[in-house]
Amino acid sequence: MEDIKDQKKIALLIDAENAQLSKLPLVLNELSTHGRIITRRAYADWQKGSLKNWSKVLNELAIQPVQQNAYTTGKNSSDAALIIDAMDLLYSGQYDAFALVSSDSDFTKLASRLRESVVYVFGVGEKKTPVSFINACDDFILTENLVSVELQKDTSELSGAEDVPQ
Repeated sequence: MEDIKDQKKIALLIDAENAQLSKLPLVLNELSTHGRIITRRAYADWQKGSLKNWSKVLNELAIQPVQQNAYTTGKNSSDAALIIDAMDLLYSGQYDAFALVSSDSDFTKLASRLRESVVYVFGVGEKKTPVSFINACDDFILTENLVSVELQKDTSELSGAEDVPQ
């Protein structure tokens, strides 16, 4: 068993208005292979009807929802809240890595700034993510590549991978 002191301490910040709810358990599993997720936050205007399904999943995964009212239509209020919190967390000096879950290029500068402070930056998003954000991260995890352990097992059984004699 790996010593807990040797694990990266990760801050997970989710742009819920631009992330896939169905992939969150897989994202947590993947990030957990890289270290210990200390902080888990999801940012949005939770009053939006399109986000009503998030409550149960956030509760089950122990992710803190951060409410940010949209003061004006079409503005990035929750993006700004995420960025401010990221900088506060950075200056706390408690984290070795940040995971930014979004497919939005608005987080390119944040990822670059975090890297300049010598913390590891994971980006997590879809294939549609702009290359600028992908390249600003140390490691970018495509959500399309995340599959459950059960699905991997089913796939290997169908291909006969487990039945090959050694």
